[in-house]
Amino acid sequence: MENKKDYLTKTILCLMVIAVLTGCVALCSMGGTAYADTAEPLADAEPYGVFTKVDLDLGSNGTEVWAEAQNTFTLGKSTVSVYVFIYSSPTYQESYKDMTLENQKYIYDLDMGKSVRTSAPINGVQRFWRARMMYRLDNKDWVSKETVSILIDANGNLT
Repeated sequence: MENKKDYLTKTILCLMVIAVLTGCVALCSMGGTAYADTAEPLADAEPYGVFTKVDLDLGSNGTEVWAEAQNTFTLGKSTVSVYVFIYSSPTYQESYKDMTLENQKYIYDLDMGKSVRTSAPINGVQRFWRARMMYRLDNKDWVSKETVSILIDANGNLT
């Protein structure tokens, strides 16, 4: 019972924050004070996104290793451009820069709830794998994230 109350409270608070942020975005897109008699429509004005959350995952299905980026949440109308990369190495590496790029994929606009995935075959060889992504919201700076290096055996098992 206590968990349900906590969940409901957190859900209501989250919805309230979203409502307030959405209101702020709406006010900002108006460009300040608007006067009904003199305001002209801004045909070219488009609101930009306020926030986005893109998650990165690395996994195996037995024959290939995949790297996947998923847009789990975006606030505001926006474009979320995403690159996703997958790297491998026969030895453990702390950085993707010391690994071999196996594959990559790009999507210009990753909608909320959608994902982009790239993969590479295991080919019966045990290797260390690492996923990396770069994303940006509208024309803001690029954000880079990566997983740790994970050992995947010749049968595709994460060890």
